[in-house]
Amino acid sequence: MKINKKTSWAFMALVLIAWSCADPGEVSPELNDPDDEDMGEIAIPLKELFEAYFPIGAAVTPQQATASSPHGQALQTHFSSLTAENVMKPDALQRVKGQYTWTNADQIVQFAKDNNMKVRGHTLTWHSQSPDWMFYDENGDLHTPEVAMKQLEEHITTVVSRYKGDVYAWDVVNEAMFDWDPNGQIIYREDSPWFKIMGPAYIDSAFVYARRADPDAKLFYNDYNSIFSWKRNKIYDLVKRLKDNGIPIDGIGLQGHWSVNTSEADIRTTLDLFRTLDVEIQITELDLPVYTSNDEADSEVYTSTFSFRQKVAYSMIFNVLLDYSDIITNVTFWGIGDDHTWLDKPGRKAFPFLLDEELQPKPVYFEVQNLVLNR
Repeated sequence: MKINKKTSWAFMALVLIAWSCADPGEVSPELNDPDDEDMGEIAIPLKELFEAYFPIGAAVTPQQATASSPHGQALQTHFSSLTAENVMKPDALQRVKGQYTWTNADQIVQFAKDNNMKVRGHTLTWHSQSPDWMFYDENGDLHTPEVAMKQLEEHITTVVSRYKGDVYAWDVVNEAMFDWDPNGQIIYREDSPWFKIMGPAYIDSAFVYARRADPDAKLFYNDYNSIFSWKRNKIYDLVKRLKDNGIPIDGIGLQGHWSVNTSEADIRTTLDLFRTLDVEIQITELDLPVYTSNDEADSEVYTSTFSFRQKVAYSMIFNVLLDYSDIITNVTFWGIGDDHTWLDKPGRKAFPFLLDEELQPKPVYFEVQNLVLNR
């Protein structure tokens, strides 16, 4: 049976649910989705495809942000926004107190400037990938709030000032809310050294310092699992509190580390809720591994089953994002193509993107393209 592009999403979802229990190596001939059917289509560059809706970005390494490399060429073709995957995080920029290392971050920013791309800064304040000196003194004891806050102000001011006018948006605070707490009793990530030292005041201060350093930059709170009820409400309450108290915040970054099982209702409910805050929404770290669970058998082959799952899931996700394009101001993939992703493990490829390991459009790319063209 050929799955027509006009087939109802409800039917496709039912097929996917039934199919998700199958061995990924065993493809039903009735549901086989031949990849070669898409080979005759012409791929419209992503940045052109979504130009009327929102910029399309990618998280990159400095090595990828070179014009002569295959990755650099793919970036030039498809993307209008860049995020540094790791080299703007605190430990990359200031591993030793007072000694800044700018080379790698500068390379990404310069590549973006040379190619008329936007740059999102990631990230200024985080409990992870931050050097110990930010939190602990020479005796291994936590700093006093006064010392820690002074160091945070110095770091944020120095970094944001350097890239003033070049980085248009910053993930000012990253992953500060407690993750799994269905009863909503634990609000903040209390194991964070920042929280241990200052409580939630460090969040407020970070946004104030960033605004002072660059009044024109867009300031975001960024987190994962943001579409689930146990976390979305905490994020809503945080952002509302900041706004009610005059703390400068412009938007919420939803880390799109989602799955082929992601619920449309969860995404829409979250976007409807956050819309009421009158802030921008950006999808900051989008990737979609092909497995339905961590228990599914590992594979290093991109099967027709995987392809079909991604076609259904990515089409649903982009259909929703287009519906909310009045508040969504950027969609960034956490990578470029399937050759490089944090999700891969030995013997288990995640294949999470629209571009394959050769940085060429996959069948799901054309499914998304047709979705956009037919709106």
